[in-house]
Amino acid sequence: MSLTGALQIGRSTLTASQAALQVAGNNMANAATQGFHRRTVHLSPVRGEIIGRGQYIGQGVNLSSIRREIDIALQARLRNAVGDEHSALINQRFLSAIETLQNELTDNDISTMLSTFFNNFSELANNPEDTAIRSVVLQQGNSLAGRITDMSNDYANIRDEIDRALGVSVEKVNDILNKITFVTSQISVSEAVGGIENALRDQRDILLDELSQFLDVSVIEQPNGSINILVNSIPILLSGQSRGLELRTETINGEKVVSIRVASDGTTLDVTTGKIGGLLGQRASSVTPVLDDLNVFAAQLIFQVNRIHSSGQAKTGFSSVTGTYFNSDPTANLNSALTELPYTIENGSFFLHVTEETTGIRTTYQINVDGNSMSLNDLVNEINVVAAVPNVTASIGSAGEFILTATTGHQISFSDDTSGALAALGINTFFTGQSATDIGINQLLLANPNFLAAGGNHVSGSNDTALAIADLPNVKVTNLNGLSLRDFWLNSVNALAVKTDAANLQVQSSALIRESLEAQVLAVSGVSLDEEAINMLTYQRQYQAGARFIQVIDEMFQTLLSIA
Repeated sequence: MSLTGALQIGRSTLTASQAALQVAGNNMANAATQGFHRRTVHLSPVRGEIIGRGQYIGQGVNLSSIRREIDIALQARLRNAVGDEHSALINQRFLSAIETLQNELTDNDISTMLSTFFNNFSELANNPEDTAIRSVVLQQGNSLAGRITDMSNDYANIRDEIDRALGVSVEKVNDILNKITFVTSQISVSEAVGGIENALRDQRDILLDELSQFLDVSVIEQPNGSINILVNSIPILLSGQSRGLELRTETINGEKVVSIRVASDGTTLDVTTGKIGGLLGQRASSVTPVLDDLNVFAAQLIFQVNRIHSSGQAKTGFSSVTGTYFNSDPTANLNSALTELPYTIENGSFFLHVTEETTGIRTTYQINVDGNSMSLNDLVNEINVVAAVPNVTASIGSAGEFILTATTGHQISFSDDTSGALAALGINTFFTGQSATDIGINQLLLANPNFLAAGGNHVSGSNDTALAIADLPNVKVTNLNGLSLRDFWLNSVNALAVKTDAANLQVQSSALIRESLEAQVLAVSGVSLDEEAINMLTYQRQYQAGARFIQVIDEMFQTLLSIA
Protein backbone atom coordinates (compact mmCIF):
# COMPACT_ATOMS: atom_id res chain seq x y z
CA MET A 1 0.00 0.00 0.00
CA SER A 2 1.38 3.45 -0.91
CA LEU A 3 1.69 6.38 1.44
CA THR A 4 -0.90 8.18 -0.68
CA GLY A 5 -3.35 5.34 -0.01
CA ALA A 6 -2.57 5.63 3.69
CA LEU A 7 -3.44 9.32 3.57
CA GLN A 8 -6.78 8.43 1.94
CA ILE A 9 -7.50 6.09 4.85
CA GLY A 10 -6.87 8.93 7.29
CA ARG A 11 -8.99 11.27 5.19
CA SER A 12 -11.94 8.83 5.17
CA THR A 13 -11.61 8.48 8.92
CA LEU A 14 -11.78 12.24 9.44
CA THR A 15 -14.71 12.64 7.03
CA ALA A 16 -16.77 9.79 8.51
CA SER A 17 -16.14 10.71 12.15
CA GLN A 18 -16.85 14.39 11.48
CA ALA A 19 -20.20 13.50 9.88
CA ALA A 20 -21.01 11.10 12.73
CA LEU A 21 -20.20 13.81 15.29
CA GLN A 22 -22.54 16.17 13.47
CA VAL A 23 -25.34 13.57 13.49
CA ALA A 24 -24.90 12.95 17.22
CA GLY A 25 -24.95 16.70 17.87
CA ASN A 26 -28.10 17.10 15.75
CA ASN A 27 -29.79 14.30 17.70
CA MET A 28 -28.92 15.98 20.99
CA ALA A 29 -30.13 19.35 19.71
CA ASN A 30 -33.52 17.84 18.76
CA ALA A 31 -33.98 15.63 21.81
CA ALA A 32 -37.07 17.63 22.80
CA THR A 33 -38.32 18.37 19.28
CA GLN A 34 -41.83 17.03 18.66
CA GLY A 35 -41.96 14.44 15.91
CA PHE A 36 -38.19 14.16 15.56
CA HIS A 37 -36.86 10.69 14.82
CA ARG A 38 -33.28 10.10 15.85
CA ARG A 39 -30.71 9.60 13.11
CA THR A 40 -28.12 6.84 13.16
CA VAL A 41 -24.84 6.76 11.26
CA HIS A 42 -24.04 3.58 9.38
CA LEU A 43 -20.39 3.06 8.41
CA SER A 44 -18.91 0.39 6.17
CA PRO A 45 -15.31 -0.50 5.26
CA VAL A 46 -13.98 0.49 1.86
CA ARG A 47 -13.26 -2.50 -0.37
CA GLY A 48 -9.74 -3.75 0.32
CA GLU A 49 -6.79 -3.36 -2.04
CA ILE A 50 -4.84 -6.47 -3.11
CA ILE A 51 -1.21 -6.31 -2.06
CA GLY A 52 -0.16 -9.87 -2.71
CA ARG A 53 -1.46 -13.27 -3.57
CA GLY A 54 -4.66 -13.63 -1.60
CA GLN A 55 -3.73 -10.66 0.51
CA TYR A 56 -5.99 -7.60 0.86
CA ILE A 57 -5.52 -4.48 2.88
CA GLY A 58 -8.26 -2.03 3.88
CA GLN A 59 -8.58 1.40 2.29
CA GLY A 60 -10.56 3.20 4.99
CA VAL A 61 -14.18 3.75 5.90
CA ASN A 62 -17.27 4.84 3.99
CA LEU A 63 -20.30 6.72 5.37
CA SER A 64 -22.94 4.34 3.98
CA SER A 65 -26.05 6.20 5.19
CA ILE A 66 -27.61 8.44 7.78
CA ARG A 67 -30.80 6.58 8.65
CA ARG A 68 -33.97 7.89 10.29
CA GLU A 69 -34.96 5.32 12.92
CA ILE A 70 -38.65 4.50 12.54
CA ASP A 71 -40.85 1.42 12.79
CA ILE A 72 -43.59 1.91 10.17
CA ALA A 73 -45.86 -0.80 11.61
CA LEU A 74 -45.50 0.54 15.14
CA GLN A 75 -46.18 4.06 13.91
CA ALA A 76 -49.39 2.85 12.22
CA ARG A 77 -50.53 1.16 15.44
CA LEU A 78 -49.89 4.38 17.36
CA ARG A 79 -51.96 6.39 14.88
CA ASN A 80 -54.82 3.91 15.26
CA ALA A 81 -54.55 4.24 19.03
CA VAL A 82 -54.60 8.04 18.79
CA GLY A 83 -57.75 7.85 16.66
CA ASP A 84 -59.40 5.47 19.12
CA GLU A 85 -58.59 7.74 22.05
CA HIS A 86 -59.99 10.87 20.40
CA SER A 87 -63.11 8.94 19.42
CA ALA A 88 -63.52 7.76 23.03
CA LEU A 89 -63.09 11.32 24.31
CA ILE A 90 -65.84 12.52 21.95
CA ASN A 91 -68.12 9.71 23.14
CA GLN A 92 -67.48 10.59 26.78
CA ARG A 93 -68.05 14.29 26.18
CA PHE A 94 -71.43 14.02 24.50
CA LEU A 95 -72.80 11.10 26.50
CA SER A 96 -71.99 13.00 29.69
CA ALA A 97 -73.68 16.09 28.24
CA ILE A 98 -76.86 14.12 27.46
CA GLU A 99 -76.84 12.52 30.91
CA THR A 100 -76.50 15.98 32.47
CA LEU A 101 -79.46 17.24 30.43
CA GLN A 102 -81.63 14.36 31.63
CA ASN A 103 -80.77 15.41 35.18
CA GLU A 104 -82.20 12.18 36.61
CA LEU A 105 -82.30 11.53 40.37
CA THR A 106 -83.23 15.18 41.01
CA ASP A 107 -86.51 16.98 41.58
CA ASN A 108 -86.42 18.40 38.07
CA ASP A 109 -86.17 15.18 36.06
CA ILE A 110 -88.89 13.78 33.83
CA SER A 111 -89.37 10.70 36.03
CA THR A 112 -90.18 12.82 39.07
CA MET A 113 -92.38 15.24 37.14
CA LEU A 114 -94.23 12.35 35.49
CA SER A 115 -94.98 10.79 38.88
CA THR A 116 -96.12 14.12 40.27
CA PHE A 117 -98.37 14.67 37.25
CA PHE A 118 -100.19 11.35 37.67
CA ASN A 119 -100.29 11.74 41.46
CA ASN A 120 -102.14 15.00 40.93
CA PHE A 121 -104.77 13.13 38.94
CA SER A 122 -105.05 10.75 41.88
CA GLU A 123 -105.68 13.75 44.16
CA LEU A 124 -108.25 15.02 41.66
CA ALA A 125 -109.99 11.65 41.86
CA ASN A 126 -110.37 12.24 45.60
CA ASN A 127 -111.91 15.69 45.01
CA PRO A 128 -113.18 15.74 41.40
CA GLU A 129 -115.19 18.95 41.88
CA ASP A 130 -112.32 20.95 43.42
CA THR A 131 -111.36 23.76 41.02
CA ALA A 132 -108.06 24.40 42.83
CA ILE A 133 -106.90 20.81 42.31
CA ARG A 134 -107.94 21.02 38.67
CA SER A 135 -105.68 24.06 38.29
CA VAL A 136 -102.80 22.18 39.96
CA VAL A 137 -103.25 19.26 37.53
CA LEU A 138 -103.11 21.65 34.58
CA GLN A 139 -100.08 23.51 35.97
CA GLN A 140 -98.18 20.27 36.57
CA GLY A 141 -99.13 19.01 33.11
CA ASN A 142 -97.88 22.27 31.65
CA SER A 143 -94.61 21.95 33.60
CA LEU A 144 -94.12 18.37 32.42
CA ALA A 145 -94.80 19.35 28.81
CA GLY A 146 -92.39 22.27 29.13
CA ARG A 147 -89.67 20.04 30.58
CA ILE A 148 -90.08 17.57 27.72
CA THR A 149 -89.95 20.36 25.13
CA ASP A 150 -86.88 21.93 26.76
CA MET A 151 -85.11 18.57 26.75
CA SER A 152 -86.00 18.07 23.10
CA ASN A 153 -84.53 21.49 22.26
CA ASP A 154 -81.42 20.70 24.31
CA TYR A 155 -80.95 17.41 22.45
CA ALA A 156 -81.37 19.24 19.14
CA ASN A 157 -78.77 21.80 20.26
CA ILE A 158 -76.31 18.99 20.99
CA ARG A 159 -76.94 17.57 17.52
CA ASP A 160 -76.35 21.02 16.01
CA GLU A 161 -73.13 21.28 18.02
CA ILE A 162 -72.00 17.94 16.59
CA ASP A 163 -72.79 19.14 13.06
CA ARG A 164 -70.76 22.31 13.60
CA ALA A 165 -67.88 20.29 15.04
CA LEU A 166 -68.01 18.00 12.00
CA GLY A 167 -67.78 21.00 9.69
CA VAL A 168 -64.77 22.38 11.56
CA SER A 169 -63.10 18.95 11.60
CA VAL A 170 -63.56 18.47 7.86
CA GLU A 171 -62.00 21.90 7.22
CA LYS A 172 -59.05 20.98 9.46
CA VAL A 173 -58.58 17.63 7.68
CA ASN A 174 -58.54 19.37 4.29
CA ASP A 175 -55.94 21.82 5.59
CA ILE A 176 -53.76 18.94 6.82
CA LEU A 177 -54.14 17.08 3.51
CA ASN A 178 -53.06 20.18 1.60
CA LYS A 179 -49.99 20.53 3.81
CA ILE A 180 -49.13 16.85 3.31
CA THR A 181 -49.48 17.37 -0.45
CA PHE A 182 -47.02 20.27 -0.34
CA VAL A 183 -44.46 18.47 1.86
CA THR A 184 -44.72 15.31 -0.23
CA SER A 185 -43.97 17.25 -3.42
CA GLN A 186 -40.84 18.67 -1.75
CA ILE A 187 -39.77 15.16 -0.67
CA SER A 188 -40.21 13.80 -4.20
CA VAL A 189 -38.16 16.62 -5.71
CA SER A 190 -35.38 16.38 -3.10
CA GLU A 191 -35.09 12.62 -3.27
CA ALA A 192 -35.18 12.50 -7.06
CA VAL A 193 -31.40 13.10 -7.07
CA GLY A 194 -30.79 10.39 -4.46
CA GLY A 195 -30.75 10.18 -0.69
CA ILE A 196 -33.47 10.49 1.94
CA GLU A 197 -34.91 13.84 3.02
CA ASN A 198 -35.25 12.98 6.70
CA ALA A 199 -36.32 16.41 7.99
CA LEU A 200 -39.20 16.66 5.50
CA ARG A 201 -40.26 13.11 6.30
CA ASP A 202 -40.39 14.01 9.99
CA GLN A 203 -42.55 16.98 9.10
CA ARG A 204 -44.89 14.78 7.06
CA ASP A 205 -45.14 12.23 9.86
CA ILE A 206 -46.18 14.99 12.27
CA LEU A 207 -48.98 15.91 9.84
CA LEU A 208 -50.02 12.25 9.51
CA ASP A 209 -50.13 11.92 13.30
CA GLU A 210 -52.32 15.02 13.45
CA LEU A 211 -54.56 13.60 10.71
CA SER A 212 -55.04 10.39 12.71
CA GLN A 213 -56.71 12.42 15.46
CA PHE A 214 -59.65 13.04 13.12
CA LEU A 215 -60.18 9.76 11.23
CA ASP A 216 -58.83 6.25 10.78
CA VAL A 217 -56.12 6.34 8.11
CA SER A 218 -53.83 3.86 6.40
CA VAL A 219 -50.62 5.19 4.83
CA ILE A 220 -48.94 3.49 1.86
CA GLU A 221 -45.63 4.91 0.67
CA GLN A 222 -44.68 4.85 -3.01
CA PRO A 223 -41.14 4.24 -4.38
CA ASN A 224 -40.78 7.90 -5.40
CA GLY A 225 -41.40 9.13 -1.83
CA SER A 226 -45.07 10.09 -2.36
CA ILE A 227 -47.82 8.43 -0.31
CA ASN A 228 -51.40 7.26 -0.55
CA ILE A 229 -53.72 7.84 2.42
CA LEU A 230 -56.79 5.62 2.64
CA VAL A 231 -59.85 5.48 4.85
CA ASN A 232 -61.18 1.91 4.76
CA SER A 233 -59.58 1.32 1.34
CA ILE A 234 -60.94 4.58 -0.10
CA PRO A 235 -58.13 7.04 -0.98
CA ILE A 236 -58.37 10.60 0.32
CA LEU A 237 -54.84 11.41 -0.86
CA LEU A 238 -53.60 9.63 -3.96
CA SER A 239 -50.04 9.77 -5.30
CA GLY A 240 -49.35 12.70 -3.04
CA GLN A 241 -52.40 14.69 -4.22
CA SER A 242 -55.31 15.50 -1.89
CA ARG A 243 -58.79 14.45 -3.03
CA GLY A 244 -60.40 16.50 -0.25
CA LEU A 245 -63.30 15.84 2.13
CA GLU A 246 -66.72 17.44 2.34
CA LEU A 247 -69.57 17.36 4.84
CA ARG A 248 -72.83 16.68 3.03
CA THR A 249 -76.19 17.43 4.64
CA GLU A 250 -79.41 15.94 3.27
CA THR A 251 -83.02 15.73 4.43
CA ILE A 252 -84.41 12.19 4.21
CA ASN A 253 -87.98 11.48 5.39
CA GLY A 254 -87.97 14.80 7.21
CA GLU A 255 -84.75 13.98 9.07
CA LYS A 256 -81.47 15.83 8.68
CA VAL A 257 -78.79 13.33 7.69
CA VAL A 258 -75.07 14.11 7.45
CA SER A 259 -72.28 12.15 5.78
CA ILE A 260 -68.59 12.54 5.03
CA ARG A 261 -67.75 12.38 1.33
CA VAL A 262 -64.64 12.46 -0.84
CA ALA A 263 -64.86 15.91 -2.42
CA SER A 264 -63.44 14.83 -5.79
CA ASP A 265 -66.06 12.15 -6.57
CA GLY A 266 -68.66 12.15 -3.76
CA THR A 267 -67.75 8.69 -2.43
CA THR A 268 -69.14 8.15 1.07
CA LEU A 269 -66.51 7.54 3.75
CA ASP A 270 -67.28 5.16 6.60
CA VAL A 271 -65.27 6.89 9.33
CA THR A 272 -65.31 4.96 12.60
CA THR A 273 -62.54 6.42 14.76
CA GLY A 274 -60.94 9.77 15.49
CA LYS A 275 -62.86 12.95 16.20
CA ILE A 276 -64.93 12.67 13.02
CA GLY A 277 -65.74 9.00 13.67
CA GLY A 278 -66.70 9.83 17.26
CA LEU A 279 -68.91 12.73 16.19
CA LEU A 280 -70.68 10.66 13.53
CA GLY A 281 -71.12 7.81 16.01
CA GLN A 282 -72.54 10.06 18.70
CA ARG A 283 -74.94 11.66 16.26
CA ALA A 284 -76.21 8.31 14.98
CA SER A 285 -76.02 6.08 18.06
CA SER A 286 -76.56 8.45 20.99
CA VAL A 287 -78.20 11.79 20.20
CA THR A 288 -80.63 10.56 17.54
CA PRO A 289 -81.79 7.51 19.60
CA VAL A 290 -82.40 9.51 22.79
CA LEU A 291 -84.24 12.13 20.77
CA ASP A 292 -86.31 9.39 19.12
CA ASP A 293 -87.03 7.83 22.52
CA LEU A 294 -88.13 11.20 23.87
CA ASN A 295 -90.42 11.77 20.89
CA VAL A 296 -91.93 8.27 21.18
CA PHE A 297 -92.42 8.75 24.92
CA ALA A 298 -94.04 12.17 24.43
CA ALA A 299 -96.26 10.92 21.60
CA GLN A 300 -97.58 8.04 23.68
CA LEU A 301 -97.98 10.23 26.78
CA ILE A 302 -100.09 12.58 24.68
CA PHE A 303 -102.18 9.85 23.08
CA GLN A 304 -102.71 7.65 26.14
CA VAL A 305 -103.83 10.57 28.32
CA ASN A 306 -105.94 12.04 25.51
CA ARG A 307 -107.61 8.72 24.72
CA ILE A 308 -108.90 8.45 28.27
CA HIS A 309 -109.64 12.16 28.66
CA SER A 310 -111.55 12.38 25.36
CA SER A 311 -114.05 9.79 26.61
CA GLY A 312 -114.51 11.51 29.97
CA GLN A 313 -116.85 14.25 31.08
CA ALA A 314 -116.00 17.62 32.60
CA LYS A 315 -118.06 19.82 34.91
CA THR A 316 -119.62 21.36 31.82
CA GLY A 317 -120.30 20.27 28.25
CA PHE A 318 -119.26 21.95 25.01
CA SER A 319 -121.34 24.31 23.00
CA SER A 320 -118.72 23.91 20.28
CA VAL A 321 -115.52 21.87 20.17
CA THR A 322 -112.72 22.04 17.60
CA GLY A 323 -110.09 19.37 17.02
CA THR A 324 -106.47 20.31 17.70
CA TYR A 325 -105.09 18.20 14.82
CA PHE A 326 -105.35 19.14 11.17
CA ASN A 327 -106.31 16.74 8.37
CA SER A 328 -104.36 17.54 5.20
CA ASP A 329 -106.68 15.52 2.97
CA PRO A 330 -110.30 15.12 4.22
CA THR A 331 -111.03 12.82 1.25
CA ALA A 332 -108.37 10.25 2.18
CA ASN A 333 -108.88 7.41 4.64
CA LEU A 334 -108.24 8.62 8.19
CA ASN A 335 -105.23 6.32 8.58
CA SER A 336 -103.74 7.31 5.24
CA ALA A 337 -100.38 9.09 5.31
CA LEU A 338 -102.02 11.79 3.15
CA THR A 339 -104.02 13.04 6.13
CA GLU A 340 -100.87 13.58 8.23
CA LEU A 341 -102.83 12.73 11.37
CA PRO A 342 -100.39 11.65 14.11
CA TYR A 343 -102.26 8.64 15.52
CA THR A 344 -103.93 5.53 14.15
CA ILE A 345 -107.72 5.25 14.31
CA GLU A 346 -109.06 1.75 14.89
CA ASN A 347 -112.31 0.15 13.80
CA GLY A 348 -114.74 1.05 16.58
CA SER A 349 -117.12 3.74 17.74
CA PHE A 350 -117.73 6.52 20.24
CA PHE A 351 -120.85 7.89 21.85
CA LEU A 352 -121.91 11.46 21.19
CA HIS A 353 -124.20 12.91 23.87
CA VAL A 354 -126.42 15.94 23.34
CA THR A 355 -127.84 17.54 26.48
CA GLU A 356 -130.62 20.13 26.56
CA GLU A 357 -129.48 22.78 29.04
CA THR A 358 -132.91 23.79 30.37
CA THR A 359 -134.28 20.29 31.00
CA GLY A 360 -131.08 18.29 31.42
CA ILE A 361 -132.46 15.68 29.03
CA ARG A 362 -129.56 13.85 27.36
CA THR A 363 -129.73 11.93 24.09
CA THR A 364 -126.99 9.48 23.12
CA TYR A 365 -125.87 8.56 19.61
CA GLN A 366 -123.37 5.90 18.58
CA ILE A 367 -120.93 7.07 15.90
CA ASN A 368 -119.21 4.25 14.05
CA VAL A 369 -115.65 4.84 12.85
CA ASP A 370 -113.21 2.83 10.72
CA GLY A 371 -109.91 4.59 10.10
CA ASN A 372 -109.01 2.26 7.24
CA SER A 373 -112.12 2.89 5.18
CA MET A 374 -113.58 6.23 6.32
CA SER A 375 -112.33 9.71 5.48
CA LEU A 376 -112.94 12.82 7.53
CA ASN A 377 -115.67 13.72 5.07
CA ASP A 378 -117.25 10.31 5.75
CA LEU A 379 -117.12 10.95 9.50
CA VAL A 380 -118.87 14.29 9.03
CA ASN A 381 -121.49 12.52 6.93
CA GLU A 382 -121.79 9.77 9.58
CA ILE A 383 -122.80 12.36 12.18
CA ASN A 384 -124.88 14.71 10.02
CA VAL A 385 -126.64 12.19 7.78
CA VAL A 386 -126.27 8.56 8.84
CA ALA A 387 -126.72 9.06 12.58
CA ALA A 388 -128.60 12.29 11.89
CA VAL A 389 -127.69 13.69 15.30
CA PRO A 390 -130.13 16.53 16.02
CA ASN A 391 -128.96 19.89 17.39
CA VAL A 392 -125.32 19.09 16.44
CA THR A 393 -123.52 19.90 13.22
CA ALA A 394 -120.21 18.32 12.18
CA SER A 395 -117.96 20.25 9.82
CA ILE A 396 -114.37 20.67 8.66
CA GLY A 397 -112.47 23.92 9.22
CA SER A 398 -110.32 25.70 6.67
CA ALA A 399 -107.16 24.04 8.00
CA GLY A 400 -108.70 20.56 8.05
CA GLU A 401 -109.75 20.59 11.71
CA PHE A 402 -112.80 18.58 12.79
CA ILE A 403 -115.54 20.76 14.36
CA LEU A 404 -118.69 19.87 16.28
CA THR A 405 -121.17 22.67 16.99
CA ALA A 406 -124.34 22.43 19.10
CA THR A 407 -127.38 24.60 18.57
CA THR A 408 -128.21 27.22 21.18
CA GLY A 409 -129.34 25.68 24.49
CA HIS A 410 -127.57 22.39 23.92
CA GLN A 411 -124.23 20.93 25.06
CA ILE A 412 -122.01 18.19 23.64
CA SER A 413 -120.15 15.47 25.59
CA PHE A 414 -118.50 12.14 24.74
CA SER A 415 -117.91 8.65 26.14
CA ASP A 416 -116.68 5.13 25.35
CA ASP A 417 -114.43 5.85 22.38
CA THR A 418 -113.12 2.43 21.32
CA SER A 419 -111.71 3.74 18.04
CA GLY A 420 -109.39 6.45 19.38
CA ALA A 421 -110.87 8.83 16.81
CA LEU A 422 -111.56 11.61 19.32
CA ALA A 423 -107.96 11.57 20.59
CA ALA A 424 -106.56 11.30 17.05
CA LEU A 425 -108.60 14.28 15.90
CA GLY A 426 -107.93 16.32 19.06
CA ILE A 427 -111.49 16.42 20.40
CA ASN A 428 -111.92 16.84 24.19
CA THR A 429 -108.20 16.26 24.76
CA PHE A 430 -105.82 17.18 27.59
CA PHE A 431 -102.58 17.48 25.60
CA THR A 432 -101.89 19.05 22.23
CA GLY A 433 -99.04 18.24 19.86
CA GLN A 434 -97.65 14.93 18.68
CA SER A 435 -94.02 14.81 19.81
CA ALA A 436 -91.53 16.23 22.29
CA THR A 437 -91.08 19.34 20.14
CA ASP A 438 -94.68 20.55 20.35
CA ILE A 439 -96.34 18.88 23.36
CA GLY A 440 -98.54 21.28 25.28
CA ILE A 441 -101.80 21.64 27.21
CA ASN A 442 -105.10 22.21 25.43
CA GLN A 443 -105.66 25.97 25.65
CA LEU A 444 -109.36 25.37 26.22
CA LEU A 445 -108.54 23.73 29.57
CA LEU A 446 -106.06 26.40 30.58
CA ALA A 447 -108.69 29.07 29.92
CA ASN A 448 -111.37 27.16 31.84
CA PRO A 449 -110.34 24.28 34.20
CA ASN A 450 -114.00 23.19 34.31
CA PHE A 451 -113.40 21.54 30.91
CA LEU A 452 -110.91 19.16 32.53
CA ALA A 453 -112.57 15.72 32.35
CA ALA A 454 -112.50 13.88 35.69
CA GLY A 455 -115.78 11.93 35.64
CA GLY A 456 -117.49 9.23 33.63
CA ASN A 457 -120.93 7.90 32.78
CA HIS A 458 -122.29 11.45 33.23
CA VAL A 459 -122.53 10.88 36.98
CA SER A 460 -122.18 14.05 39.00
CA GLY A 461 -119.08 13.88 41.20
CA SER A 462 -117.72 10.86 39.33
CA ASN A 463 -113.95 10.34 39.29
CA ASP A 464 -113.69 7.51 36.72
CA THR A 465 -111.61 9.45 34.19
CA ALA A 466 -109.25 10.89 36.80
CA LEU A 467 -108.68 7.39 38.26
CA ALA A 468 -108.02 5.91 34.81
CA ILE A 469 -105.43 8.58 33.99
CA ALA A 470 -103.82 8.26 37.43
CA ASP A 471 -103.30 4.54 36.74
CA LEU A 472 -101.62 5.12 33.34
CA PRO A 473 -98.02 4.79 34.66
CA ASN A 474 -98.75 1.12 35.31
CA VAL A 475 -100.53 0.38 32.02
CA LYS A 476 -98.56 -1.59 29.41
CA VAL A 477 -98.56 0.21 26.05
CA THR A 478 -98.29 -1.80 22.84
CA ASN A 479 -96.54 1.01 20.98
CA LEU A 480 -93.88 1.12 23.73
CA ASN A 481 -92.91 -2.54 23.20
CA GLY A 482 -95.30 -3.59 25.94
CA LEU A 483 -93.76 -1.27 28.53
CA SER A 484 -95.54 1.34 30.61
CA LEU A 485 -94.80 5.02 30.14
CA ARG A 486 -92.63 5.10 33.27
CA ASP A 487 -90.74 1.89 32.43
CA PHE A 488 -90.08 3.00 28.86
CA TRP A 489 -88.54 6.28 30.01
CA LEU A 490 -86.48 4.64 32.77
CA ASN A 491 -85.18 2.02 30.30
CA SER A 492 -84.03 4.81 28.00
CA VAL A 493 -82.31 6.63 30.89
CA ASN A 494 -80.65 3.45 32.17
CA ALA A 495 -79.40 2.49 28.69
CA LEU A 496 -77.76 5.89 28.37
CA ALA A 497 -76.17 5.54 31.83
CA VAL A 498 -74.66 2.18 30.83
CA LYS A 499 -73.25 3.69 27.63
CA THR A 500 -71.79 6.61 29.56
CA ASP A 501 -70.05 4.30 32.04
CA ALA A 502 -68.67 2.26 29.15
CA ALA A 503 -67.42 5.46 27.48
CA ASN A 504 -65.60 6.50 30.66
CA LEU A 505 -63.86 3.12 30.80
CA GLN A 506 -63.03 3.32 27.10
CA VAL A 507 -61.30 6.67 27.61
CA GLN A 508 -59.10 5.19 30.33
CA SER A 509 -58.21 2.04 28.39
CA SER A 510 -57.54 3.88 25.11
CA ALA A 511 -55.25 6.32 26.94
CA LEU A 512 -53.27 3.43 28.42
CA ILE A 513 -52.89 1.79 25.00
CA ARG A 514 -51.77 5.06 23.42
CA GLU A 515 -49.24 5.71 26.20
CA SER A 516 -47.85 2.18 25.88
CA LEU A 517 -47.40 2.54 22.11
CA GLU A 518 -45.86 5.97 22.52
CA ALA A 519 -43.28 4.45 24.87
CA GLN A 520 -42.50 1.77 22.28
CA VAL A 521 -42.15 4.39 19.54
CA LEU A 522 -39.81 6.43 21.74
CA ALA A 523 -37.69 3.33 22.36
CA VAL A 524 -37.19 3.06 18.60
CA SER A 525 -37.18 6.69 17.48
CA GLY A 526 -36.52 8.77 20.59
CA VAL A 527 -33.20 10.41 21.42
CA SER A 528 -31.26 9.18 24.47
CA LEU A 529 -28.88 11.91 25.57
CA ASP A 530 -26.69 9.38 27.40
CA GLU A 531 -26.38 7.20 24.32
CA GLU A 532 -25.61 10.18 22.10
CA ALA A 533 -22.96 11.40 24.56
CA ILE A 534 -21.24 8.00 24.36
CA ASN A 535 -21.46 8.05 20.56
CA MET A 536 -20.00 11.54 20.52
CA LEU A 537 -17.00 10.43 22.60
CA THR A 538 -16.48 7.42 20.35
CA TYR A 539 -16.53 9.50 17.17
CA GLN A 540 -14.32 12.11 18.81
CA ARG A 541 -11.69 9.45 19.60
CA GLN A 542 -12.03 8.14 16.08
CA TYR A 543 -11.42 11.61 14.69
CA GLN A 544 -8.37 12.07 16.95
CA ALA A 545 -6.99 8.71 15.88
CA GLY A 546 -7.47 9.57 12.23
CA ALA A 547 -5.73 12.89 12.68
CA ARG A 548 -2.84 11.18 14.49
CA PHE A 549 -2.62 8.62 11.68
CA ILE A 550 -2.30 11.37 9.07
CA GLN A 551 0.36 13.03 11.20
CA VAL A 552 2.39 9.79 11.25
CA ILE A 553 2.10 9.38 7.49
CA ASP A 554 3.18 12.99 7.08
CA GLU A 555 6.27 12.33 9.22
CA MET A 556 7.08 9.32 7.01
CA PHE A 557 6.84 11.57 3.96
CA GLN A 558 9.18 14.05 5.53
CA THR A 559 11.69 11.29 6.34
CA LEU A 560 11.68 10.02 2.75
CA LEU A 561 12.10 13.53 1.40
CA SER A 562 15.07 14.17 3.70
CA ILE A 563 16.78 10.93 2.49
CA ALA A 564 16.30 11.99 -1.11
